[in-house]
Amino acid sequence: EGTTYQLTLPPDLKARGINPTFHASILRPFHPNDDSRFPGRTSIELPGFLGSAEEWVVKGITDHYGRGRELLFEVQWNTGHVTWERVREVKHLAALQDYLLLQGVKTTQELP
Repeated sequence: EGTTYQLTLPPDLKARGINPTFHASILRPFHPNDDSRFPGRTSIELPGFLGSAEEWVVKGITDHYGRGRELLFEVQWNTGHVTWERVREVKHLAALQDYLLLQGVKTTQELP
């Protein structure tokens, strides 16, 4: 009871204001990713953990699911990762316009 642990954080995490002190009751053992169940999930997917030398570029949009505010698009990245993104995250991408053209529609509201 009352035990705390202090981590040595890298400078980028310190700059984000992350508190390096944690109470023992909230700490859990680290278990590496099971790549057979969750392929390609690494810490690089966490927001802000990309180094400036690596940039994710959209290769294309390959599918969609849902309607209205629940509309999601399957995005393929140059890293090989595939994610589902909300329309507000992809609306500015040329890949979205390409996808809509392939679907034979002009707007996301027209998608089946």
